[in-house]
Amino acid sequence: MFEDRTYENIMRECFDLAPPDVDLRQGGIFYDAVAAACAKIAQYYADLRFAFDLVFVTTAVDEYLDRRGAEYAVIRLPATVAQYEYLWTGTAGPEIGARFFSDGLYFTLRQKDEDLSLYLEAETPGIISNNILPGSAAIPVNNISGLATSTFGELIEPGSNTESDENYRDRIMEKIAGPAENGNRQHYKTWAESVAGVGRARIIPLFAGENTVLGIIIGTDGLPAVQAIVDRVQEYIDPMTLDITVEYEGQPFPVGDGLGDGAANIGAHFAAVAPYRLNIDISFSAELRPGYTADQLKIDVTEAFTDFLKTLVLTTPERQPIIVRASAVSSLLYGLPGLVDYSDLTLNGAAANVELTDRQVAACGEVTINAIV
Repeated sequence: MFEDRTYENIMRECFDLAPPDVDLRQGGIFYDAVAAACAKIAQYYADLRFAFDLVFVTTAVDEYLDRRGAEYAVIRLPATVAQYEYLWTGTAGPEIGARFFSDGLYFTLRQKDEDLSLYLEAETPGIISNNILPGSAAIPVNNISGLATSTFGELIEPGSNTESDENYRDRIMEKIAGPAENGNRQHYKTWAESVAGVGRARIIPLFAGENTVLGIIIGTDGLPAVQAIVDRVQEYIDPMTLDITVEYEGQPFPVGDGLGDGAANIGAHFAAVAPYRLNIDISFSAELRPGYTADQLKIDVTEAFTDFLKTLVLTTPERQPIIVRASAVSSLLYGLPGLVDYSDLTLNGAAANVELTDRQVAACGEVTINAIV
């Protein structure tokens, strides 16, 4: 809007207004008199352009995007904390609220209300606490008398970072363009994706007949959402307070009660499930750059392929199948610094694309590299 309002253009306009006999050279009285003012005016236009960008959903960022989203009742998903099973042995266990640490990360001991089981909750929100291996020592911050061993169990629920501007903007635009109302397909998607920890929801209407809706719940990492997140989606949209099942794929399938106690309309039976994980094995022959080894390249390929699949799963448009294309993987490989050339690329043992069903998400499987000497 104000692209032409640069310092040089404003100075030139001032020179055009100067009397013909005035010295316009740098260092002259007229030049020095207007230069500072022109610089401030140019800065004003730059700030004004930035302010205009903060007004619109497509260009707003940070707290200004939050304000725009709030106008459409779409709230940015906050960061969540990781939770791990807690295992201990000894004559006496730690008290609820005791603090532990591992690898510089701190955790607090909590107890579930339902079954009174113990778990460790990260004190720092986000994905930073998601990579502690089961069996790792949970070291008490303060000495606990009678405690013999103290370890992390399985990850119950991964932590997630605060929703990015890009993902948040997409949800706002979906709400605007949907429209998400009256319990339509977009409405179920909006409901599910408003639950913390959900990265994407794929909605399948009439999956088991009239008044049935299936929600495929994907985590923020592009992988199947853990059961705790799936349960939160189910409880929010259509609680399972009654033992109701429908026939699906030849088996009884539990669904919500349809009583309207959640966000869904009365009579609509909703079921939230995690997708199946389909590992994509990748194999190829590689000509390496000098100084690179196959093991180093394998690490690079694994990281890049994992990020690629995450983006693919989370951004594939609704109602379109997720397809891992060999051509896209080819472009990915050519972007790696340790690779000169490659051949014989296969995905899951075949030189072809891999198409997933609605109930599957792709994950990085085994990476096999045959180095060409």
